Amino acid sequence: MLRSGFFLAVAMLASPIVQAQISATQQQPALPLAAALQQLAVRHNLSIVFDAEIVKGKQASPLSENLSIREALDTLLNGSGLQAKEIAPGRYSIVKATTGAMQQTLPEMTVTGAPDPDSPYSTQYRVPEATTATKTQTPIMETPMSIQVVPKSVMNDQQAITLEQSLSNVSGVFPGLGFNGVETFNLRGFNTWDYYRNGVRFQSALSQTGNREVANLERIEVLKGPASILFGRIEPGGMINLVPKTPQATPYYSLQQQFGSYNLFRTTLDATSSLNQDNSLLYRLNFAYDNEGSFREFVNSHHFFVAPVLQWRISDRTQITAEMEYKTGKYAHDYGFPAIGNRPANLPINRQLGESFNSAKFDEITAGFHWSHAFNDNWEIKHRFYLQRTDEDDNVALPLELRADNRTLDRFFAGFRNNKIETYTTNVDLTGHIDTWGIKHTLLMGGDYYNFRNHGLMIDNFNFPSIDIFNPVHSGVAVRDPADDIPYDTKEDWFGLYFQDQIKLPYNVHVLAGFRYDNAEIKDNISGRESAQDRISPRVGVLWQPIPALSFYGNYVENFGAPNLYGSGLDGQPLPAETAQQWEAGVKTELFDGRFSATLAWFQLTKQNIATLHPDPQLALQRISVLTGEARNEGIELDITGELLPGWQVIANYSYIDSEITRANDGTQGNHFPNVPKHAGNIWTTYAFQNETLRGLKVGGGVTLRGKREGNLENDYQMPGYAVFNLMTSYAMKVGKARVTAQLNVNNLFNEEYFPSSGGFGRTRIAVGTPRVFLGSLRVEY
Repeated sequence: MLRSGFFLAVAMLASPIVQAQISATQQQPALPLAAALQQLAVRHNLSIVFDAEIVKGKQASPLSENLSIREALDTLLNGSGLQAKEIAPGRYSIVKATTGAMQQTLPEMTVTGAPDPDSPYSTQYRVPEATTATKTQTPIMETPMSIQVVPKSVMNDQQAITLEQSLSNVSGVFPGLGFNGVETFNLRGFNTWDYYRNGVRFQSALSQTGNREVANLERIEVLKGPASILFGRIEPGGMINLVPKTPQATPYYSLQQQFGSYNLFRTTLDATSSLNQDNSLLYRLNFAYDNEGSFREFVNSHHFFVAPVLQWRISDRTQITAEMEYKTGKYAHDYGFPAIGNRPANLPINRQLGESFNSAKFDEITAGFHWSHAFNDNWEIKHRFYLQRTDEDDNVALPLELRADNRTLDRFFAGFRNNKIETYTTNVDLTGHIDTWGIKHTLLMGGDYYNFRNHGLMIDNFNFPSIDIFNPVHSGVAVRDPADDIPYDTKEDWFGLYFQDQIKLPYNVHVLAGFRYDNAEIKDNISGRESAQDRISPRVGVLWQPIPALSFYGNYVENFGAPNLYGSGLDGQPLPAETAQQWEAGVKTELFDGRFSATLAWFQLTKQNIATLHPDPQLALQRISVLTGEARNEGIELDITGELLPGWQVIANYSYIDSEITRANDGTQGNHFPNVPKHAGNIWTTYAFQNETLRGLKVGGGVTLRGKREGNLENDYQMPGYAVFNLMTSYAMKVGKARVTAQLNVNNLFNEEYFPSSGGFGRTRIAVGTPRVFLGSLRVEY
């Protein structure tokens, strides 16, 4: 039923797409002048510069076939009162037309890619605005929080096909270990298993559908520090918000074929355009097929993904968007290496200590809609609703413990049957702009509801063969013990209300203040416990922008965290949820007419109410816990991104994090959190040649640096630091009406052997880094 519904939806969408493509050959719809100039620049490998204000609201005249570049520019500008001036070979400036010899040159904006970062043609690394921190369209320079953005232009240059690759471009974000089944990250020293899509929460820890597909992502926004005030219960390190691509009126079609080491074969498609002449009905369709092996034995995966979007712009004030994502496929679990002594075991990097049956099959669908209506120029309402369903079965041989001989690894068999997840979530936001005695306010009032259920059957067998890690013999047989079958059913139900005021005071002082009320209930049949709690979480931030290119900011935020469901107090009642507080101060700057930006931040983040077993051994055996756990992460982060010179893009970061368990009764007090390097950094830069001879050629490269990290809470083994170097080159050319780009990336150029993360507990689950990889691609854009 699920699959038939999916194919029906695709068929319904495909029909108008084909009709639109046929009609487009007969009569192109009128385009905004800015979009038409951007399209012409990309198709002909030109650089066109202009002031966005002089083309605002102007429409381009339609183009005929077989026009020269000069004729095409003159045709687009016909009747606009503008003209194109060639200032260098292949470089044009759009200026106001004059009748005399003198000609006024207006301030220029480079549009070698596109000034709009959401345009399919954009090559810019810097994104000036983000909504994740405030849920309003606020310039990053006016946001008193640290928020970083990884746009699709960076992902394209790096050929990043996983979130892990993309998020290495953000300071203080490090990969956790999801064993290939999920993606988990460490933000400012604390782990998170959840991600957000357009500000809506989805749990990845239990969905088990492999790496998240990135083909339909426009950008990734990372908000540092607690985000409870707007998004509910969340880990305090920060949140990862995925922003999907949206339909565009400018027609764009792209087909990319990637191929690489270890039998990687990946095909992606991106298509967007208008379905009618007045551009009120738009669509976007993204598709991906991914099939790849691995340098690790028994590890391979494949999946099919499609994401159609349909948007109806009912009027200038009202629009509604319906969207869907469907993904189906298979992946293989990989639990890496154990530790021997204080380091990962010295084994061949391809060695597999699981079994050939370590794999999972899954289906996942996400569907929803969102609409907005502006009552007037000052007040707007927005509403979102999403449904997500996943279904997964798997068989896994997991490591348990390495014996004293340091070669015999005990294992057990486990798996899921009909592991199903259903998530329903909705939120409503009302945004308003008011003035009080000359002081400007941007008000946000809203509420959200989240309903989550995970149920199925857990199977296992602890009478499973051990393996010699130096001379492995694989049994290859999954044997289940029916006596150990455990049905499980977890339910989460919560709602929240929030209020926020962004105040603009004289002398460019910006104040952000707000609070959120949460009421959350969780039921779990395995523990037999139920937790119902509520909490009010405040947030306040102040930013001063003495000049447009410089901002100073600070904030204080509180957090509503994990529920401590699996521990109870002496009275048998559930323990209160984890909490956290953050102090942060920083400075932001914009240079080179806003093309380059940087953020330097200091933070102190403390998490309390971490449940640990009671210090009395007898009570600990009864699973009685106390809230004595506390951890503090303090550090400095630096992020820079943008264009240093025409064609020279850079994105780089550095973080210093001092992580410490400040209170504990299990012997870990004074230790560091696992997977948190004290020093870490990343730099990536590209240069697109601007002269006529080499136009279309781009080269780039970078390095990812990580210091030594603890492997578990006991700090009894460490993962060494490492440096991984990456390179890229691409060449774009015009073939007919299409733009064809050939690209080659080399990751881990010097074949560094490294260990990016651990499970964070025990000593048997350490991820093995990928050796040198070649990744080529051919992309056709029209």
